[in-house]
Amino acid sequence: MTRSGRGRGRRGQRSRRGWAGRSRRGWAGRSRRGWALALLSGAPLWGFSLPFAAQAAQAAQAATPADLDHVEARIEAGRLEGAAEAIENWLASEAREAARGEVLRARYLRARLLADPHSARAELLSVAMDGGSRYGPRAWLRLAHLDLALDEPSRAAADLERLRADHPGGAETVESWYWTGRAFEARGLLDRACEAWRRGAAEGRRVGATETARLADTSALGCAPDAPRFAIQIAAFSRPDPAEEMRGRLETDGFFSRVVEYDGLHRVRLGRFARREAAQSLVRRLRDAGFEPAVIPVVS
Repeated sequence: MTRSGRGRGRRGQRSRRGWAGRSRRGWAGRSRRGWALALLSGAPLWGFSLPFAAQAAQAAQAATPADLDHVEARIEAGRLEGAAEAIENWLASEAREAARGEVLRARYLRARLLADPHSARAELLSVAMDGGSRYGPRAWLRLAHLDLALDEPSRAAADLERLRADHPGGAETVESWYWTGRAFEARGLLDRACEAWRRGAAEGRRVGATETARLADTSALGCAPDAPRFAIQIAAFSRPDPAEEMRGRLETDGFFSRVVEYDGLHRVRLGRFARREAAQSLVRRLRDAGFEPAVIPVVS
């Protein structure tokens, strides 16, 4: 095949893959993309279908201006058919005369239904940055959920920090501590994760947010001194020089590691985790960057 033929083939392949094929690190796996979209919409992770007559009835309902209360209730219940059309119809016919808070609400609900995470993130960020409605803190929290699902825990932590700065007294602020712990955990920063979970548990009990307190308390069980610990190991060398060279390569790519001398070998490791599965986000990012990580048990 000629060079130009191969180029057209590759461009065609990228076009067929759509947005998922254009990112070096993000969203290549269907399961990760599906999880992100399910988090946005609040839908269950399994499929469902409706009889044709019910679908036709929902399409007819979408032809008239929607009641946002009704649409939001449907989204929260996972009944998504016709919801996107209903919101677009409302924005086209009602937004001009509606209160600003209701417009932001409609845009927040639309973001939860968008199929493209890039577009969803842009819409959520716009609502969050506006800060003029009760949906601002919800948008920051959804942004953090989305960024965690897309293996962007640093960005998720920044979303949550901004949520607490802009809305210090809201219910979402209390919940944000649990998710901050999750973001730190995904980066292998176990001590900071434990601190956030303890804060979330205490704040949840203080304001009566029992579910947040329960989740934070459960996560903090892994913070006990005698709990299992895991790390990610990239390589082990008999001499220190190649280990330091590998550590430098990792740092150049944005991964901060350490060299641990143990059993006569110089081992290049990243992070500390209380759960093996918590390391998977960092493992995926390391593999995307060309490294060969392995999750191993370590002495605390």
